[in-house]
Amino acid sequence: MTVTDSAIEKSTPFARGAQAPLTQASHLPGYVYSSPEIYAAEKEAIFMKDWLCVGRVEEVENPGDYTTLRITDEPVVVARNAAGELHAFANVCAHRGVEVAAGSGNTKEFSCPYHGWLYDLDGKLVGAPYMKEAEGFDPTNCRLKPLQLGTWAGWIFITFNAAPLPLEEHLDPFIRECSFLKMEDARVVDKVVMDLECNWKFAVENSLDIYHVQAVHQATFGNFVNPEGFNFDLWDRGASTVVYKAAPHTPDGKPFFGVMNSLAGKSDESFGVTGYVAPNMHLFGRCENFRPAVHWPLSPTRTRLVYYNLFPKEFLDRPNLEVARETYRNYYMQAIVEDEAMIESLQRGMSSRAYQPGRMSTLEVAIHHAINYYVERMAAYL
Repeated sequence: MTVTDSAIEKSTPFARGAQAPLTQASHLPGYVYSSPEIYAAEKEAIFMKDWLCVGRVEEVENPGDYTTLRITDEPVVVARNAAGELHAFANVCAHRGVEVAAGSGNTKEFSCPYHGWLYDLDGKLVGAPYMKEAEGFDPTNCRLKPLQLGTWAGWIFITFNAAPLPLEEHLDPFIRECSFLKMEDARVVDKVVMDLECNWKFAVENSLDIYHVQAVHQATFGNFVNPEGFNFDLWDRGASTVVYKAAPHTPDGKPFFGVMNSLAGKSDESFGVTGYVAPNMHLFGRCENFRPAVHWPLSPTRTRLVYYNLFPKEFLDRPNLEVARETYRNYYMQAIVEDEAMIESLQRGMSSRAYQPGRMSTLEVAIHHAINYYVERMAAYL
């Protein structure tokens, strides 16, 4: 994506340094990462418009399975109906707005805990006590508000947008560059959810930041990665992908099981892949597993991170699978803690009057690309 002069003219002044060519560019000013007004604008400009990754199909695998989440304060429920079809709804009772589902589980229907209104797994109202006397009330036209839902490679995406881009267009970089990985043939073996005291954009930028790896991750994977080996492909809408050489995410840099079937004849144990699709999905892959991450804004200065560990199905019956899962979890958590300290320090720095946006390194090419797309999206709201 090329940022034109006209796009710069339409943007707000804070973005001009970031919109310069990479070798001349600076980072965004601190208030962009802490302002409640900007956070509110991001909800409307980005999170209410885009397709958003909300999890894996195997997390709601059986009829009646459901899960809930909040997206910038919007409550959502994803459920699989009796026919095996996935649906997403606003988790808001059509009577008084109470959430009809909590957590995750399996159910035959959703019941509002306040007045007992009942909804089936398609979101239709099937019971409303003491409403027969309400003149003109038609239960057939009353339901949980549906949200558009789509899937790709075993991932579930939803959108609040009534007229979004087709999901295939939104995911075009992943579909073209990452479909060969066959994530649809993988399964979740572990999931980590944690909250950080930082703006959501810092979590995104950190995941794209090759510049910090050797300094921050010396005790984990920093010595197994060459920052100069990352030749990012930059795509429309801020997306990026890169295939590179890196060791598996294990303490000794060696795999448990070897090279997954989807890489047979294509790569060896040094395979690494990273991808980003705005606004909140990252893919990290190695020769035997995937470690995708999804980021959710909770407030201007708080973010929820969801990390998955997926193994391909051919490894799921291995006798040492549990040892592998625990080893990967411990290693990931160590790396996450390393990042946590830096990201939260970044957030504290944004409130300092001493902070002025610093110049970008050429290693921050993917960050520069993502920031420019963010500015393009936000220009009409700021």
